[in-house]
Amino acid sequence: MLRRSLRSVSGSSLALLLAVPGCYSGLSASPEADGLSAGEAGDEEGDEEGDEAGEDAGDDAGDDGAGDDDGGEPVAPFQPSDPESYARKVKLLLTGEPVSEVELDAIRTDPESLQDLVRGWTETDAFRVKMLDFFTVTFHQEQITKANIVSQLRGDDATGNFNPRNELYTNLTESFARTAWGIVEQGRPFTEVATTRRWMMTTAMMSFLVAADDDPTKGQQHTFYHNSPPAGMGAGSSVAQQVANRAWYVPSNCVDPSYTSNRRFFVLPALMGRLPAAGCDNFDANAVMNNGDFSDWREVELVTLGPDDDKTPYWDIPALRNAATLGLEIPRTGFFSTPAFLAKWRSNEDNSFRVTTNQALIVALGQSFDDEDGTLPLDESGLSDDHADPTTVCYGCHKNLDPMRDFFLKEFDPDFYSALDEKADVQPSFSFFGEVSEGEDLTDFGQAIAAHPFFAGAWVQKLCFLANSQECNPDDPEFERIREGFIASGYDFRELVIELFSSPLVTGAARTMTHDTNEFLVSINRKAHMCHTLETRLSMTGLCNGNNNVAQAAPEDAWSRGSATPFQPATSSLFYAATMDAFCDRVAKAVVDEADSPLQSTDMEGSLRFLVEVVMDLPPGDSRHYMARTALEDHVEDATLLTQNNRIVLESAFTLACTSPFFTSVGY
Repeated sequence: MLRRSLRSVSGSSLALLLAVPGCYSGLSASPEADGLSAGEAGDEEGDEEGDEAGEDAGDDAGDDGAGDDDGGEPVAPFQPSDPESYARKVKLLLTGEPVSEVELDAIRTDPESLQDLVRGWTETDAFRVKMLDFFTVTFHQEQITKANIVSQLRGDDATGNFNPRNELYTNLTESFARTAWGIVEQGRPFTEVATTRRWMMTTAMMSFLVAADDDPTKGQQHTFYHNSPPAGMGAGSSVAQQVANRAWYVPSNCVDPSYTSNRRFFVLPALMGRLPAAGCDNFDANAVMNNGDFSDWREVELVTLGPDDDKTPYWDIPALRNAATLGLEIPRTGFFSTPAFLAKWRSNEDNSFRVTTNQALIVALGQSFDDEDGTLPLDESGLSDDHADPTTVCYGCHKNLDPMRDFFLKEFDPDFYSALDEKADVQPSFSFFGEVSEGEDLTDFGQAIAAHPFFAGAWVQKLCFLANSQECNPDDPEFERIREGFIASGYDFRELVIELFSSPLVTGAARTMTHDTNEFLVSINRKAHMCHTLETRLSMTGLCNGNNNVAQAAPEDAWSRGSATPFQPATSSLFYAATMDAFCDRVAKAVVDEADSPLQSTDMEGSLRFLVEVVMDLPPGDSRHYMARTALEDHVEDATLLTQNNRIVLESAFTLACTSPFFTSVGY
């Protein structure tokens, strides 16, 4: 396409813009360091700059002790990151917003001022949005689908006739991230993510939880009618009458004469306006649940019902709308008992919640079961016969894992995570790396996790992964300082963010022990950061939406089964470059000359300034500002020789800025 072909017309400055991210400290300042030879860079000046940068990098690496004087592992090369780079990195990660000239001047004048700036950035709504994304992935709440959630209502995996509104999946996905953010915002101890029974929920989600609280094979009969109502009911029956009689008016003859069912996976979607079993695919506008029931977020206290306590029916939507507490028989607690977590980490009869238990410990404590853990359980009553022999290799893990899985086995069916008719007769206990405690239910499991000494370090490390796309060395004195400060603050998560993101562990402003073993990485900008950053800087939404959007091909952060390390592609590739090229080209078409867009082809000067200072995040005081501005001006000048269509010219300039390492990398 013409728009992409225009990218080849600029010279050496363009080569600098197109340097591929995914590099390491001290190696990203020149085309040569990013895999381009001096000849490929385009001219003699670029050649000389590349040579000088390479020589400086080599000198500095030698000065920093990259040799192996002690005969051990060589120390990784290190060059301190400059304020221009680490200010951009930290603010992008925390808010997605560009660094202002005032902020950059403040950090240059006094590097210690970064901490105050970080504190201010954590008070913004942009930070809240960033943390919601982070919590959703880190607490393993994503990936809900019809196929992995229906079993909690149905007791099997068949999806036929289960067609709730898509907003329900969104509610279930977002609930615990919102809950965790509430803990942060209120300054409560972050250990509550394992113990809290105060969940952020909507009316629709509350209805789901109640529906999932009983044996799916049992339930009261419901009638859906149009022309043949039950006695005493009709088209004009109030919602209260319909609730009391479990008889629901459908404004369509698709249920003529009527349809009856006692299965919750039929009834719950029907309350939302979806009854495909009767051929009524969509009557949302006249359903008992309305749009507001999927957006009325509030904190709801979960309480455990006793044998004689009444439960609000899942179909009593008016009562649920007004409820500040929700009574359930299952003592749902913390992140690990949410429908989303259980849906992501499905078990079966043979596995019987081992994967669920292990993933819960990975989330909260950053550690999987290990056969070198010598901690003995209180007893071995829950140990599977297959793994009870101490002479087998499996015993080392299962002696701790099997009694712990009983926390889940007591409440849920192991195949489908649906509720049991009666609680299982098991005695759970917790034993993990030196900590042992007896327990009765999921609340005790949460308390044991929250009290474990691994908790603080695990969350410092998770933020290291967020910031650096690689781990920090847990033996690093700077890591330990931050971990101890997190504990001393009463597990204040915001204070943890402030300390870590103003630390050289993240900024690279000074060498720490972590940099001796892990070379300071300049990572690619993965999907979540990429989409949020671009939408924030353009003040537009939906740029990455849609299943067919090329953004779906961009790398994402993810957690795989059994791994305490997230999957985080950090280096560039031809596939990443092609994805970014196609994505930026597509976004260019969507934003240039649109109403309220900052990019107007009738104002080329203002648009170029916006591309450099906002999209590329290079304020005038940044030493690379002039180079970037010159490259874009040269590009526009050359492009106008090929087309007189200023919109296409500006779209091409946007694509160039968007695919530059100043946007496609974190901390360049």
